[in-house]
Amino acid sequence: MPEQETHPTVRLIVGPTGVGKSAAATALARATGAPIVVADRLQCFTDLLTTSARAGADVPGVQRYWLGDRTFADGDLSAVEATDSLVRLVDRLSERHPSVIVEGGSVSLLRELSARRRELPWRATVRVLPVPDRASYVEALTRRAFTMLAPAAPDRSLLEELAALWRDPGQRWLAASVNGFEAVLECCAKYGIGVETISDGQLSESVLSRMAALIAERHAEHGLLQHRVFGEIFEGWEMRSETGHGVVERAA
Repeated sequence: MPEQETHPTVRLIVGPTGVGKSAAATALARATGAPIVVADRLQCFTDLLTTSARAGADVPGVQRYWLGDRTFADGDLSAVEATDSLVRLVDRLSERHPSVIVEGGSVSLLRELSARRRELPWRATVRVLPVPDRASYVEALTRRAFTMLAPAAPDRSLLEELAALWRDPGQRWLAASVNGFEAVLECCAKYGIGVETISDGQLSESVLSRMAALIAERHAEHGLLQHRVFGEIFEGWEMRSETGHGVVERAA
């Protein structure tokens, strides 16, 4: 009899900024032994570990892979390039693992991946994490922003990462498009703060609080938009409920 072709199971955990994707993916990886691929274009930048929330993502006993290692000077990674990297990485890992977890919230990447689903030899399940009520969401994002502005040593702060990029005029346009950075830049303009020296430790507590609040508000706005767009991306896929979360399932 001819050998039966097997298809890897790809379990996507999808959700907006700050809703617990990494924790959910880590819990699933520990339960199943599956590796995690992070479907995030920003987390490819090794010089933005804090801003992208890549710092601290490594967990003992869990295999987590990124789409690449590049610096901000290399420029943005397009959705097509990122999806190509994701597909290659999942295919390579599936040679050794029966299932692979994909964790992400990049709208452009997930839209591109969804557009290719019929040509991919995968069995795919998608779990879309919900957004909490706005007040709770903003509160959690504010705590997260404070951690990014003043992380524990030896991690670099979001301010240090922005200041380093801003010293190169050629990187400013792209830096200004990054969620988190644009809120800090707005505060710099309002309070007359030099971006190149923003990490020198001269900011008052009130300014830091305003920055954290504005970062949280911007992330919440973006997160709510992400959540709506995920509904569009996965529209028409079979839906069911699992442990209180929305789940989308379809053979890719």
